[in-house]
Amino acid sequence: MAQKIENLMQALVAKLYATITGNDPAVKLPRNKFVTWMMPGIPFSTTDFSFCSRGFVGDTAEQTQLLYHQAFVLSKLFDFVPEVNTQFLSDDMQQAIFTTTQDTISSIYKDVLTHSKVVNIEPTEEQKEKIKRFRDLLVVTKEETNIVTGEKRTITHPGPLTIAYNEKMNDYITAADEYMNLLIDAQSARGSDTEAIRRVQAFASKQNFMVQKMQAAEMAWTSEGYRNEYEEINAYIQQVTQRSMVLYKADLLQKLESSILASPSDGGTQFHYTTLLPGNFAESTAWATFRFNEEDYETHKNKSTTQWNAGGGAGLLGFGAKASVKSSKEKKTIDAEWSKFTATFEFTQVQICRPFFEQGFFAMRGWTLDELWNLNFDNKPVSDGAEKPTGRLVAYPTSALFVRNVVFKFDEAKKHFDENKESLDGGGGASYGLFNASGSYTKSSETVNRSAHIEGNELKIDGMQLIGFINNIIKKSPDTNPEISPEDFV
Repeated sequence: MAQKIENLMQALVAKLYATITGNDPAVKLPRNKFVTWMMPGIPFSTTDFSFCSRGFVGDTAEQTQLLYHQAFVLSKLFDFVPEVNTQFLSDDMQQAIFTTTQDTISSIYKDVLTHSKVVNIEPTEEQKEKIKRFRDLLVVTKEETNIVTGEKRTITHPGPLTIAYNEKMNDYITAADEYMNLLIDAQSARGSDTEAIRRVQAFASKQNFMVQKMQAAEMAWTSEGYRNEYEEINAYIQQVTQRSMVLYKADLLQKLESSILASPSDGGTQFHYTTLLPGNFAESTAWATFRFNEEDYETHKNKSTTQWNAGGGAGLLGFGAKASVKSSKEKKTIDAEWSKFTATFEFTQVQICRPFFEQGFFAMRGWTLDELWNLNFDNKPVSDGAEKPTGRLVAYPTSALFVRNVVFKFDEAKKHFDENKESLDGGGGASYGLFNASGSYTKSSETVNRSAHIEGNELKIDGMQLIGFINNIIKKSPDTNPEISPEDFV
């Protein structure tokens, strides 16, 4: 049966959402379920993330400048506060179109540390030393030389414990996504179609193996990723600093300051060091495979709402470059119907690491804000903790969602491509829901054209795209312990 593109994209996103936030008892997901989707995705090449795996020392001065530029772009891209004041698309699917408050995580975090008053009931010397030792395991500071400027400075990086923890957690998330994909495929199966039968048989025969794979990944997360140690360290720091947060706050300020870098290629603009873990994700083969067909449409079509607008058309391409298509072309794309539709692509979730940003600070109860904060920011809290929270920093992205090698297969593929070739030729701009099908984007000083192409009845979109984020919502903050006397704050 033929279906409109926007309806297919709607149901496809509903299935993808269920896959990455599934509620199966066998899957212990280490994140919440607030998802924001890009409309459309932002294209990248694998080399755009070279600095994540190799750092800032290139083989030449030019390559080193490029690595700093990559870090600058990534830092700015992920230094946003997601907007959550608007309605979610539905109560049981906490997802929304990506919008931002236009404020930055780094600036608000600096304001919070600057204007916070913390409890000061002195810990023992032994506790102070233990906290410092633990903090140095989570984040480290290194003296590095910028080979372009010759300047030496101390830079904050994620510590080996944090890197191991996040890498093994990412392996577990990938295994969990594969399991949920298999389960949802089986649950969507209908009728006598061979693909439907294959899905049911695949889950029945592979379920035990996939659960074992998840359990093995979880064990590796515990043993090789130091999961218990990482979580115990954070629990100990929180427990001790509830009595005195003076040294802890000083350490946070120092790490915030030492995370500041400057990109020579971007006019010396300063930014806070941010990276993705694991750093080699773009070249990794360990991405999950996602499949969608007409059976999935029947299962997931009612899990979306009329608030969701996933039609095709022009959109933002690359880093804010905008392209347009003729209105007649745009309408034709939106109104088109496809039959015997299937989609396949690879996807992965990558942890966003900000060594300067200690999100656990917001949950601690041994601090409050001073009167200057209230005066400058109209008495706004960090977050009021309401069901629909308001404040300066009510949420922040914790994971980035990437897809690559998108393939749409449908009977009308060749006809659709020919009719919309002007929009799909790389110089125009067209998208299908989350998926950026064509356009130009700027990579350093180079302009890269990316376009969908046709092979038989398959419309292929090569390469990698950022399509959304998983976000953490901050509970009430500050949430000061009422038993702390005002004179105990400094």
